[in-house]
Amino acid sequence: MSRLITVAVALALSVATTSSAWAGPIFLTGHDPDFHAQLEAGARNLLTSGLAFVTGGTYVPGQTFSGASTLGAGKFLWVEGRIGDPGLPSLPGGHLIGENGLGAVGLTLGVDYDRANAAELPGVDFSVYNAIAIASAFGGLMWQPELDALIARSADIAAFVNAGGGLFASSESEQHGGHLGGSTAYGYLPISVTITNNVGTFAPTAIGAAGPFLFVAGDLNSPTHNSFLEVGGLAVLDRDGGGSGNPTTLAGVVSIDDGGFTPVSEVPEPSTLLLLGTGLAAAAYWRRRKQ
Repeated sequence: MSRLITVAVALALSVATTSSAWAGPIFLTGHDPDFHAQLEAGARNLLTSGLAFVTGGTYVPGQTFSGASTLGAGKFLWVEGRIGDPGLPSLPGGHLIGENGLGAVGLTLGVDYDRANAAELPGVDFSVYNAIAIASAFGGLMWQPELDALIARSADIAAFVNAGGGLFASSESEQHGGHLGGSTAYGYLPISVTITNNVGTFAPTAIGAAGPFLFVAGDLNSPTHNSFLEVGGLAVLDRDGGGSGNPTTLAGVVSIDDGGFTPVSEVPEPSTLLLLGTGLAAAAYWRRRKQ
């Protein structure tokens, strides 16, 4: 085991011994990098950074997926509707297939990730994956049936995160033609996420501009579909412009309970966010192996 992983596991175990729950990395963004990664280098940076965070560092921006598992089988699960599903006979105007954004950053179906739509989600064993990644509602194909299927498995998602699994979710807004009109956006999470229209341009916060994310304005200023009015224990990585400054991307290593998100500690220094996520996932994996 490398020195980095040894240190990460030790850090994670020290956190775990002071908390009654495990925790996992969560990355929520009102951007739709799955769409824009197919068109723009900046969006590819945003997508790869978010995936790196929630997979515990097994996918590193600028490299191919390593396949070195820290939790599950070394793959993540991609959640998105597919052309031919009920209500999706053809590609809607203004949308792209979000999964193609994974190909744009060098990932391969069946090797680096598996996929599930609404019909398949009820039978998925989340524990064989290191993260769950959810397409955008606009411009990807995260449709109402997928949202409802995720909400039906809220307890399973919470257990997965608390065991060290990661969760990545892109925009879930009706703004600009999204196709969510029933259940609450991000309703599979135990907080009231109030989304709002964006204002102006987007700028990274000090945490978002620092390692491991290293966001710059060019990563964030594609057309974007929601910001948030509630942080819920997560760190703010970028904000929209104008006078509002609403958070648009949130991340943190948290446990999930009825009260919402509980950070494993105070928000870590930016340089330790990815290390902590890697260590927590690795610790959970080795604990399962031992059991």
